Amino acid sequence: MIELKSLADLEHALREKKGLVVLFKHSTQCPISAAADEEYRAFTEAQPQAAVFTHLDLLAHRDISAAIAERLGVRHESPQAIVIRDGKVTVVLNHNAITGSALEAALGSR
Repeated sequence: MIELKSLADLEHALREKKGLVVLFKHSTQCPISAAADEEYRAFTEAQPQAAVFTHLDLLAHRDISAAIAERLGVRHESPQAIVIRDGKVTVVLNHNAITGSALEAALGSR
């Protein structure tokens, strides 16, 4: 998993050529976000090769969160998982919708 701590980290993740990138944004002060983070981490540990997985603490790195919204045209939410296939946003999961089964379905969608 790539920890997004700079705009350069974001650019690197978005340039990945493996086909699938998941940008995960969460707030360390929100219980809904904590639950989504647990689901996300469990999924990435179970299927580490399914995509390039990223993780963003948006309270520590608001600039990166803003850059994601601007660059991808996705309205900011927290927590949020954005699935990118071949450079295009294909699925956006927010709040309690971020589950292992939802991530599996999102990565399998074409």
